[in-house]
Amino acid sequence: MEKYRILIIEDNADTRRFLETMLGREFEVLSAENAVIGIDYARNKAPDLILLDIMLPILSGYDACSLLKKDEKTKHIPTIFLSAKNTVSDITQGLSTGADDYIAKPFDYKELMARIWARLRTDRDKTLQPIQIGELKIDPSKREVSYGGKKTQLTLTEFDILRYLATHAGQVVSREDLLKDVWKDNSSGTNDRTIDVHIRALRKKIPSLTKNVISIYGVGYKYEK
Repeated sequence: MEKYRILIIEDNADTRRFLETMLGREFEVLSAENAVIGIDYARNKAPDLILLDIMLPILSGYDACSLLKKDEKTKHIPTIFLSAKNTVSDITQGLSTGADDYIAKPFDYKELMARIWARLRTDRDKTLQPIQIGELKIDPSKREVSYGGKKTQLTLTEFDILRYLATHAGQVVSREDLLKDVWKDNSSGTNDRTIDVHIRALRKKIPSLTKNVISIYGVGYKYEK
């Protein structure tokens, strides 16, 4: 079986070598010391996932992620920020650029692996049936979402959150339930506020969802049919 290809964009040589060595045990690894080289690799070497630092020379990770998500060649590639910047505002800014996940340094390697595999799991979706609730249509096999006939590009995490809410339409879903489903075995390493950031992103990308995705104070969310 062909190995998944991981692109590491990291300027710290020690961190980059560590990731190359550890990830190289399970994946094909590409690495770049700055975002300019990294974006070129992403466009031309077709990685399956990108690990992206924020504090980079020439071009920041925030700007790099924004560019990657606007490019037709690279917008579908799952992107995980790996950064020493770990405040709520840092995480919010990172996820708002289109990243699928955010891991603060120093990181636990087992946690990193769990997050990577969570984002790479696509084969499971091929056997799932399409979901339609009113004007919302979700096709797991293609990871496509449309509302009122208009397709919308979502990150993998946004897609998984919306799909979970839709499959439990009419039910109150706790943040803990969302964490367990979307982040699987690594839900304990993810902050509840991360979900709120993704929900805001969903409402911004599909404004009509504001009337469907209802916040339940102190509990979580509900998809109102």
